[in-house]
Parts: sequence; structure tokens; C-alpha cells
Amino acid sequence: MRFGCWTPLRGGEEGIEDHFELARVTLQKAEALGFETSLVAERFIGAEYESWVLASALSQHIRKMELIVAVHPGILSPQVTAKMGATLDNLTQGRCAINIVNGWWREEMDTYGNGGWLDEGEARYRRMDEFLTIMTGLWTQPEVSFEGTFYQLHKGRLPQKLVAKPHPRIYAASRSDLGKEVVARHCQSWFVDAPPGHRQWEENFAAIEAHVRAMDERCARLGRKLDYTLNAAVLCADNTAEAQRRADELEERARDNRLLMAGGVKGLGGGLVGTPEVVVDRLQRYAAIGINCVMLRFMPVFEGMDRFGAEVIPKLKLPA
Repeated sequence: MRFGCWTPLRGGEEGIEDHFELARVTLQKAEALGFETSLVAERFIGAEYESWVLASALSQHIRKMELIVAVHPGILSPQVTAKMGATLDNLTQGRCAINIVNGWWREEMDTYGNGGWLDEGEARYRRMDEFLTIMTGLWTQPEVSFEGTFYQLHKGRLPQKLVAKPHPRIYAASRSDLGKEVVARHCQSWFVDAPPGHRQWEENFAAIEAHVRAMDERCARLGRKLDYTLNAAVLCADNTAEAQRRADELEERARDNRLLMAGGVKGLGGGLVGTPEVVVDRLQRYAAIGINCVMLRFMPVFEGMDRFGAEVIPKLKLPA
């Protein structure tokens, strides 16, 4: 099991106001604690830094961590993404990865994608399929020609050589049937989100296991196998009652706040709430059902990350 953390996109936490400085300090701390990957999300509408520019700057301050950079089909073209991905792959000696994000915010897609919003969900997945076909083709083939509904390419080439083989890892979190089929055919890791509600962890765990088993079967029909990355939040305390009380408060505050819920509180449904021993036990159960990586948020950030590195990681006994 690999451990990852989200890259902060805004300052203001841990007494650090500067956006970049907070991201740099967070990833350097995570790397020192043994974390292996970080997700750099994209927020085009807002004060957050652009993900590719931020990831490129951060790549010069960390030495081991993978940087997973978000990409929205409909805003960036697959050709430009292939070039940027190859460049970051070279700059990091193979530690660049892609998070393919179909997009759910119409205003964002229309404003920054020049009217790129598609009303039909299945059309967005067909565009994602074409996007991945071209991007991976440019990474792995000497020449690519493609005639699709959304993208066309005639004898496209990307002479740049990749360090990662066969190409940078591709993550995605698609949930529709067509979306899961695209992920199963093109991607290397599927993001698994727990349902909300830390008090319902056993039910959430059963649902996650069922999703993983179903995706295993889908991939087997294609002769492929995926890794699974769980999005979760960690809230450790000296006793489980205290951790649960704090988690209850956070979930109540986020009940009518979509941004707060999406900003990490939903991840409490992953059940990593309690003493370090509780968190260790639940991570081992996740590993046993095939979760290869956990992408974590901490509450509070630095204190939670330090405690996880000191009291959780050393105690894990994961299956080989």
C-alpha cells in the first residue's frame, strides 16, 4: 500500500499564507514521512494555482514523490496534455502521473474550455475515451492518426522520450457504467470514494469492497488489472470517542456546504477515525480487499500527518 496526500492549493493553513510555500512545506514533510504520491487538483474558477504550473514548480523541491496532475478533457487537448505530461515526466525522472477528470461544473467548462460543457454525461465519457486514446497513443507510438467525434489527429508525433514505462500512470474516478468501462480500458488506477458518514463505516467498507470486486471482474473481461486508490480523511485522537466527536462536528458543519464536504469532510466516511490502532486495523482491512494506495487528507494537517507517520505507518503489517 502506498500513502499519498492532497497538495494544498491555497494558503492559510498551519500559519502559512503563501499558496506555494504551504504546498512546498506540506509535500516535503510528507516525503520525509514516507508518503509516495500527491494529488494536485485543478480549480480553474477560484484563487487556486493552476495544477500543471504548480506541479512543475513543486517538482524541483521534492525528490521521490509522484505528482498526479489533474486534467479536464474539454479544456486541454490530448495533444497538449501528452506534451506537458512528457515534459513533467522528464523533469521528475518518471514521477509524473495524470488524474483524468471529466468535469462537473458547467461554468468552469464553458469559461475555460471555450464552451466545452456537454450536457449528456455519456458524451463526456466518449470524449474522455477519445482523449485517452490520443494521449496514450502519442506517448507509446511513433505516429498517431485518429478521426473521432471530438478529436482529430493526422500523423501526430511526440518525439520526446518518456522515463516512465510504458507511460505516466493514469488515475480516474469515474462512476457511471460507461465511465468505468473507459477507466478499465485505459487507466492504471481507479479512485474509490467512500460514501459519507464515518459512523456508517462498516456499511461503507462493504460497499467499497463490492465496487472493487465488480471492477476486478470488468477488467478481467478485458484482460487487464487495475490498482485501487482510496480517497479518505484521517482523524486520529488519543481515544476513539474524541475522534468520533470531532468527526461528527465536521460532518455537521459540512452538511449544507458542498465545498467543505468535497474539501475533505466526505473522506471521513472512509472510517479512518479513532486511535492510531483503529486506523491501522482499518487500513489493513482495506489492503486485504485490494486497495493499493490511500490518498489522504488530515485534520489538522501537519499534526495529523506527523502522527500518521509516527504512529500508523510503522505499525502496519500489510499483505505481500
